[in-house]
Amino acid sequence: MAKKEKGIDQLKGKGKTIGRPKGKTIDQLKAENFLKDFAKSLSRIYGEEIDFILLFGSTARGQFVLGKSDVDIVIQVKKDGMVKEIEAYAEKIFWELDKKHGMMQKRVCSTGKSKSILENALKAVEKQVRLYKPFEVFGPKDIDWNRGMIKRLDLMPGAILVASQLTLLYKMKHEGKILFGRDIRKLIRPRFTFWERLKAIWVPQSIGFAAVVFALLLPKKSVAYASKAMFYEVESVNLFLKGKIPKRKESEFANATAFSEAGLDYLRFYLELRFEMLPKQKLAFIKKASIIKKQGFKGSRKDALRFCWKAFGIIYSVNSNIILKTFSGGKL
Repeated sequence: MAKKEKGIDQLKGKGKTIGRPKGKTIDQLKAENFLKDFAKSLSRIYGEEIDFILLFGSTARGQFVLGKSDVDIVIQVKKDGMVKEIEAYAEKIFWELDKKHGMMQKRVCSTGKSKSILENALKAVEKQVRLYKPFEVFGPKDIDWNRGMIKRLDLMPGAILVASQLTLLYKMKHEGKILFGRDIRKLIRPRFTFWERLKAIWVPQSIGFAAVVFALLLPKKSVAYASKAMFYEVESVNLFLKGKIPKRKESEFANATAFSEAGLDYLRFYLELRFEMLPKQKLAFIKKASIIKKQGFKGSRKDALRFCWKAFGIIYSVNSNIILKTFSGGKL
């Protein structure tokens, strides 16, 4: 579990004592030091070839939890011919620095290895769908940032039919941090088409269903899936209801999974008070998922199945309500 800050603390390492800034956990500082080293090592060799390195996700929001959070990095290069070379070097230094900083990413990332044959098979599937993959290297024309479209051929079928480009690009724009190079965030224009909004709510529902399927076989992994699905659901519902987000509040909604009191207030306002979709017991379950994400799951296999089933039920009921109201002409 990440330790909370109380004033100015000290982080002690190998012969070093580092002051810990107020408001940051030791886990988050570890991640930031790792990312600083990663960007520095990569840019030292390929700085002239790299357009930018962008971080998004929980680590960009300051919520990294050791052994439970992954890092989400986008590296864009200036020439197509450099993609494979830079990707190979980036992977090499990523795992070297992971070991140096004790980031424990092999527990989380789909590119890491597990002792369990079943979990390794699941990681292979995760890798194919780019779930829990620590970084992706793109060429200069692989993403049309202005039109909010992924154009790389091997990713296009999944991006068009399954994955939510809207969610991905929206998060990059509003919570992204630039680790190196130009600031691409101001150029990103996510597409709020109905199909992209629909995929946004379909993704967490699919992850939630997978959690139920694997709950008895891989209880901890499945509970982690279900918890992540709950967080994704908060984001995806916000995006589906984009027209209802108050002006100047987009950054707060992009960071909804922080689950600060303000974030919970926004969530309650939209899903419970406005649309009567989220009663208090469901909101309490989301808080529980947030705690499990930080502290880990310690229950039995049956407990895992109950948790995953309840998470899937909440996601399904909220999504069904939204879709029914949309197609019935009801007010959202």
